[in-house]
Amino acid sequence: MTSERGANSSQTTGSGQDLATLGARFVALFIDWIACTILAIGLSWLDLATADPFGQALLRAVLFAAYCTALLAFGTQTLGMWLMRIACVSADHGGPIGPLRSLIRAVLLSLLLPALTALAHPYHRGLHDLAAGSVMLKVPPRQA
Repeated sequence: MTSERGANSSQTTGSGQDLATLGARFVALFIDWIACTILAIGLSWLDLATADPFGQALLRAVLFAAYCTALLAFGTQTLGMWLMRIACVSADHGGPIGPLRSLIRAVLLSLLLPALTALAHPYHRGLHDLAAGSVMLKVPPRQA
C-alpha cells in the first residue's frame, strides 16, 4: 500500500501509505451502522429483542460494537470498509489490530464523539484510532 505521491504528504502516512479519506470512512461507517440497524429491527420483528426505542438504540450500539470487534480483531475490514476499499490496520505493524484493541476502537466509535476528532488530526485519526493504535488506509486495486 505504498503511495505514488511519496511519504509525508497530507494524504499519506510517514511510510508513504495512502490514507483513507474522511468521506470513505464516513460512508463505510454509515453502511456498517445500517447493517446493524437492519439486524436489530429483524431481531425485534422476530420477538428476539425489545421494540421500545431506548432498547433498540442500545441494541444497535451493542450489535455495532460486537460486529466491529469481531471483524477487526483478526481481519482488517468490515462490510462497509470492504465496499469503500479501505482497511483498518495497526499503526505499528500494518496487520489486524487484535481483539482488545478492536473492542476499544469499536466502543469508542459507537459513541460517535471520538470519531469527530478525526477532523482535527493531520492523519484523520480520531480518539478511537489513537486509543486502539489503528490507522485507516486505502486498499490498492487488485491486479489480475
